[in-house]
This record gives sequence, structure tokens and C-alpha cells, in this order.
Amino acid sequence: MNQVVSGALSGTLGIIPSKSAAHRAVILAALAQGETIIEPLQLSEDISATLSCAQQLGLTRGCASAPIAPGFVRMRIMGRARNEGTRNVRTLDCGESGSTLRFMLPLALDGRGPVRFIGRGRLMQRPLSVYEDLFKAQGMSWQLRSNELTVDGQLNPGHYSLPGDISSQFFTGLLLALPALKEDSEIECLSPLESRSYLELTRKAQAKFGIRSDWAQDGQHLIIPGRQQPRSPGSVHLEGDWSHAAFYLVAGAIGDQGITLTGLDFDTTQGDMIILSFLREMGANISVAENFVSVYPSRLHGITADVSQCPDLVPALAVAMAAAGGESRIIGAARLRLKESDRLRAMAMALQALHAVCFEEDDGLVIQGGLRLSGGTVDGCHDHRIVMAAAIAAALARDPVTITDAECVAKSAPAFWEEFTRLGGIIHEG
Repeated sequence: MNQVVSGALSGTLGIIPSKSAAHRAVILAALAQGETIIEPLQLSEDISATLSCAQQLGLTRGCASAPIAPGFVRMRIMGRARNEGTRNVRTLDCGESGSTLRFMLPLALDGRGPVRFIGRGRLMQRPLSVYEDLFKAQGMSWQLRSNELTVDGQLNPGHYSLPGDISSQFFTGLLLALPALKEDSEIECLSPLESRSYLELTRKAQAKFGIRSDWAQDGQHLIIPGRQQPRSPGSVHLEGDWSHAAFYLVAGAIGDQGITLTGLDFDTTQGDMIILSFLREMGANISVAENFVSVYPSRLHGITADVSQCPDLVPALAVAMAAAGGESRIIGAARLRLKESDRLRAMAMALQALHAVCFEEDDGLVIQGGLRLSGGTVDGCHDHRIVMAAAIAAALARDPVTITDAECVAKSAPAFWEEFTRLGGIIHEG
């Protein structure tokens, strides 16, 4: 499906719950003793994949949902099934969710027989060698063929050494599985940990379920006591998603009337809250109160932004830079070449399609901003964040912008196009 979009956005919007927090809450609720209510939950494709995998792996005793608002549900999860398994293969469909795959892999090594992971798109092409090396060293079976990975074995407590510059999701996956083992474990970070805030998001979520871990004084070794069983806190309220909010914060700064967002936590561990700092550095007019943030039309100027701790911000940030006067640079973003698309190339092509001046570098982008863009056709590359960035960029364009693969926003934000029109954007099917 293609969408033809135009128009600047303005108004007030309640932001969707954090997808990162939702993945963690669902898995912890499935592992926990007792029943957990999670709300508000949006059943995006990624979160639906995690829910399904938790059930197929045999973690839950069941779950049920009830609608609480258009597009949102209250999810009730009954945890701690863990029936004794046979040697029959359990199949887990991760869709295109890297979080689902990397979080579930250590949990699948439960000694109850082989588990087959299947995926779509570029999922199985994304880095997995960190796990492969760790698990093969423990004598576990690892068979990767095309879009299918089968693993078998029993995860052992002990010392795990991981590089920190590939993905914090490997650390989170181990941190979700190791506390239940019979002895203590330790995770060592061999290089500076990128996206460290996401690991802290995991630790914060685990603390609600009574699971603890501690950093050693050097900040590179995470100590995980064994024999810990998560206990349901009864209910979990999901905070708003700063990754998603970034698109609308940029839209407010480059539009003509401003945007106000509600539902965000300003005491969050989500690293993508740094979008406020980036926009302020660019000259954006931002007002923050206890329960909302407003961004007003602003005269932006170019900056250099190191996104090694917040790579998901790049598509939205690149649009802001296209609007900003002078040259901007994005650095520290090499990992984006292994997302749903080569996200650096896809974003450069998107801006170039609208006649922005944008060049790729090995680990980032260089953007000469401040020009009014033309209309044109943007290849969404079947990447939800590229599609959403292109829609926001339409505010800078003289003519309508046609976006391919528009339906792929369902991966993280199935209500995105509804939000877009609610804020005054104009769309019709191409």
C-alpha cells in the first residue's frame, strides 16, 4: 500500500506506550508467579510476536485482553506454566522483531527440547553471532538456515563475556534468563556498552517483579544472583514511548503551529528522551511540564549528533536536520545498517527523493539543511521508522509525498496513520 501525504501537523496527542517497556513487561509477567495486568498495551506486530512466543514456549498459563480505548487493551497474563516438555520441537514465530528473537533465545535454552525460531524480512540476517559463540561454547545445538534458527540445550549459570558495541539486546536476553538458574552469574561488557539505557530499562522492569542485579564498581560487570523467581506486582502501567514521540516532537519544531504530547515519563530510563536535548541544541522552542511537552515552530540550525546510545532516533532526527539551516552530522550509527532495512541508506535515499542534500558516511549521515523540499516518492523499504519519518518530512515539501510500504507502521505503531490525520495530516491511497 502506498500513501500520499501532505500538510504540517499540529495539536495534542497522547503518546503510545513504550514498545521496549512492553516487551519486557510481557516476558516478566509470563515468567512470574501470579497474575499480572499490563496496561495500556498496544498490540503492534512486534508485541503480538512476543506474546505469542511466550505462549508457544510454555511460559504462561494463559492470557486474555480487554479493550480500554481504541487501539489499546488491558492484558491479563497468568505466569509460570513451564510444563515438563517432550523432545517435540516448539516453533516460535518472531515476525520481524529483533527484540523478540534476542530476548527469547536464552529462555528457550531450558533443557526441554529443541526450539525453532522463524522470522521474516531481514530478521535472521541481523547479528546473532554473540549468542552463537556463547551457546556453542557450552555445547548447545545451533542450526541457522535461511529464515529459521533451531536451538537446543540447557543454559548454565556462570561468567558471560559480550561485546558492547553490537546490541544491548543480547545483555537483556541473558539478564531475563539467568536469575532463575541455581547459581549466580556474571555478565562482562568487553567494550563500551551502546544503548546502555535499554539494559537499565530491563533492570528497572525486573525490579518491579522482585528481580535484582548489581553493577560492580567498574561498571563493566553485572552480577546476577541465582535462584530468583519473579513475583507479579499485580499490575504494570506502561509509560509512553519516547522513540515514537520523537517523530511528533520534530513535526512540532518544523511545522507552523506546534504539537503537545501527553503520557510521557520525564523520569524515564528510555535513552531516546535525549531527542529533547538534540532539538534544544538545534534551537527548538520546547516547553516541559509535569505531564506534557510542547514543541513550537522553531528556527533550527545544524548540529553534530552522536546517536550511539539512541540509534532509533536517526530517522526523526534526520528530518529535523533537513529543516535546519547549515550542515548537520549524525555519527555513531553504524548499527543501523542491520535493522529492518539498511536504515542509514534508506534514510539518505528518502531525503534525496525529496531533493534534500544528504550523504551517507560509514557510521552516519551528512545533511545540508534549510531548503524547502519538493514532493516525490519515498521508498519505505518495508521499515516502519523510514515510513514515519517520510510522513513527517511531508511538512517540509511543496507538493505531496508518496510513500511505499505505508502499512509496515503496524510493526510498532498500528495507529500511526490515524494519529497523523488527527493532527491535521492529509492522506489518501496512491
